[in-house]
Amino acid sequence: MVLINTVLPFFGILVGLVILHELGHFAVAKLAGVRVEEFGIGMPPRIWGFRVGETLYSINWLPLGGFVRLTGEESSQVFVDQVNAESAARKAGLREGDVIASVNETPVHREEQLAAHLRSAALLGPINLVVQRDEPTEDGRGTELVEYDLVLPASAANDLLSPDTPPPPSPGPDVPTAPERVAAESPAATIGRIAGIQVAPDPRSLGSKSRPIRIAVMAAGAAVNAVLPIFLFALAALIPQDVPAGPAEITSVVAGAPAEQAGLEVGDQFVTINGQSVRNSIDVSREIQLNLGGEIDVVVDRPIQGDQLSQASSGGSETERFATIVQARLAPDPLRHIAQPNETVFDAADALNVDVTFVQHAVFGFGLELPEGLTLTFPDGETYVTENGDSVLSLRGDLLRRQSQIIAASGLDFINLDPGTVVEIPQGATGIRIANASINRVAVSEGFFDAVETGWDQTVDTMILLRNRVRSWIAGGEGIQLSGPIGIARTTGEVVEQAGWLRLIELAALLSINLAIVNILPLPMLDGGRIVFVLLEVVRRGKRISPEKEGLVHLTGFALLISFVVIVSYFDIVRAISGESPLR
Repeated sequence: MVLINTVLPFFGILVGLVILHELGHFAVAKLAGVRVEEFGIGMPPRIWGFRVGETLYSINWLPLGGFVRLTGEESSQVFVDQVNAESAARKAGLREGDVIASVNETPVHREEQLAAHLRSAALLGPINLVVQRDEPTEDGRGTELVEYDLVLPASAANDLLSPDTPPPPSPGPDVPTAPERVAAESPAATIGRIAGIQVAPDPRSLGSKSRPIRIAVMAAGAAVNAVLPIFLFALAALIPQDVPAGPAEITSVVAGAPAEQAGLEVGDQFVTINGQSVRNSIDVSREIQLNLGGEIDVVVDRPIQGDQLSQASSGGSETERFATIVQARLAPDPLRHIAQPNETVFDAADALNVDVTFVQHAVFGFGLELPEGLTLTFPDGETYVTENGDSVLSLRGDLLRRQSQIIAASGLDFINLDPGTVVEIPQGATGIRIANASINRVAVSEGFFDAVETGWDQTVDTMILLRNRVRSWIAGGEGIQLSGPIGIARTTGEVVEQAGWLRLIELAALLSINLAIVNILPLPMLDGGRIVFVLLEVVRRGKRISPEKEGLVHLTGFALLISFVVIVSYFDIVRAISGESPLR
């Protein structure tokens, strides 16, 4: 069941989202005329591949998404535009269309680098060139590396002209010396003089494209992940599903909280928030979270009591409509109570005006945690030895026992509080607790066009919720719990077990939004980090950071990213061992 409910859904969602991300890069690169050397599913080593046109499509061993390899991702490369007749390059076998990768084992990325390396190498003897050539090879790749040795005539190092041009006149008072002429010549002249070739930026490389096109290619993956949730949420809306019938009713109001100040009372049932109809407690919570830090217009139906009820009964109505404005706090302080001698959880609950279960979970752990190795003996003779992560709540389902039976068998006291015990319970943005007034559920689904509108609205709302979550954390609210691959896999499994396979569509939409946001962050190795280098080029008036330096930055970022994932995964494992739910 772990394989079916956790592993397969997790890898299916992860691989699907990453492949669609890479397809975004692939499609925009193709449209922009950038050479796509390889589109891979999974990460190398390669299992199998086939070539269509100039692109190799591969299946790889590690099922961790996919990748796209573009020509010249960090530089425009040095493209051989023309090979002069009878030149050293022509005699060695260079062809038009070759891309020069290195000179004497030193990588080159720009015309200036090639000229400098050729100038130095010409004084030392034969020049070793490695070029990248576009043609099929046995392993299915679209390119191959070819090595050549350029043998230069003895005069090439000092001859400023191409092989077909007469030498300059002898030096005189007004004629510069050969070293002076060499130092003053352009990179193109140096390359033509020594190697007999004309070079240009590879027109099919990403680095040769304009800055807007390079940014578009780099941002395309995140754009796909940002748009995909619209369709996923729309698909979920098309499928009939049961939801609580509602209405959402206020069960408690914290004294002094914005809700009390606005006049809301226990028993009020929500009708609209900011003009939006709300069906159940889920809708109410969502609308409040969407408006953190601001005011919300609330309309509720309030039961009529006493004399008002007798007067209203003749008119056939037992409720009155009440409208007010409530402040949705960004980071409210938790409710806090210090237990006095002889106090119980009921006394603390009364003092905080909350349900007693909130106090029990705050003091004794979520679900009333049980120590490992405790033997539970039940009246019918059945025994059970608790394991790490067991709680009264979890055993209620596992052992099919009532909560009171498990508490009695444990011999533990979940009622009395030790003097001085600090009870802290997080409170909501408005200071209310809500529940559905009915246990009934209704099946809902939407038509195609309504579903598309819902998909758009939920995508925008999800981004607002993420923003508000970060704002709340910065303002001092509850911390953000990060999850790595292990935590996401556990979340996937719990979603399948508790809510069914349909909810995986919505989970995939949430993960896609997170993937879009993370990838566009200005961090090395990520798409956003690569875009930063393009923007730095604008700031530096067209002067690019050297590919070697940019590559080092991205390599460092990759190492830090892997380290971060390992650390987060460690805490995911700790939470899994302790039995803590990833959905809390």
